Amino acid sequence: MNTQRTFLLNLYLRGVQMRRITLKDIADALGLSVSTVSRALSRKGRISRQTIELVERKARELGYIPNTIAKGLKTRKTNTIGVIIPDITNPIFPGYARGILDAALKQGYQVFILNFDMSKAKEKDAINSLLSSQVEGLILTSTKLSRQELLELRKRGVPFVVVRKDVRLPGTSFVNVDNIYGGYIATKHLLEIGKKKIAFIGSRFSGEPARKRLKGYLKALKERGIDIREDIIVEAESSFDGGYRAIQKIFDRVDGVFAYNDVMAIGVLVFARERGIKLPEELAVIGFDDIPVSSLPIVNLTTIKQPMYEMGQQAFITLMKLMNDEENVFKIWLKPELVIRGTA
Repeated sequence: MNTQRTFLLNLYLRGVQMRRITLKDIADALGLSVSTVSRALSRKGRISRQTIELVERKARELGYIPNTIAKGLKTRKTNTIGVIIPDITNPIFPGYARGILDAALKQGYQVFILNFDMSKAKEKDAINSLLSSQVEGLILTSTKLSRQELLELRKRGVPFVVVRKDVRLPGTSFVNVDNIYGGYIATKHLLEIGKKKIAFIGSRFSGEPARKRLKGYLKALKERGIDIREDIIVEAESSFDGGYRAIQKIFDRVDGVFAYNDVMAIGVLVFARERGIKLPEELAVIGFDDIPVSSLPIVNLTTIKQPMYEMGQQAFITLMKLMNDEENVFKIWLKPELVIRGTA
């Protein structure tokens, strides 16, 4: 049985209330001074190898966890960052979070991740909570904050990077995917396989990603001299049901669909299969994101892959540069790529 499990079991058997183990607890257990224990754990000052090993062994037995935040109050360095995500249930974000975590681990940083449910009020609360925890920097994902609110955040002296939003604010660094290019290559592919009546099923056209993917869609059509038909540009809820209901309205007028995301595209696929519409001969469908389910044989969705893992890594690398007092402003655009499967 490992040390941590032994420690937890001992607490249970003794009926001891769990609390943070302190340097004093270790010192009392060994009959040493707190200063000696502190020097042993930090390996600073004149102290024997035998004492260091003794203290470290007892610290492990007791389940001691160093309080990095308390250290940070003295050194102004806590080796922690905060990440704010709009919807942790969205299947595009696990890969993104993993990119941040892997990059942070290599640099010895811990990551606090908070969810804000696309609510500006919750986002502000999350920022305040992270700042009160003495994080060294912030990664704001799909932020709802206005330009003025971002300026106010900057005045608080904590470096931050904005991700998945094109921030037109001088001095603000961001990492984003080129949504115009993504919309363009999706529509261009549909045109290249012979489709001419191509619908765009989008979500929240007022939002930046949908607006830019629509712009790429329109660009590809104009290049081919295809007339723009507003009757097959449909705004819908960003969900399976949203895609399903949208294609219901227009399926007899189109031979191709570019959907805002994979979840909506899967709604389109289900409707088409229920109606006996042949894919991709009668209706070709392309999504956006390349979520894990899209590659399953039963789905086999052609899509535009967002480099979410790379986006997470770039977000952390950029934040590290800012935290190290680099004065440059970083504007990083990542290219999505077409993944061809069975639906287009």
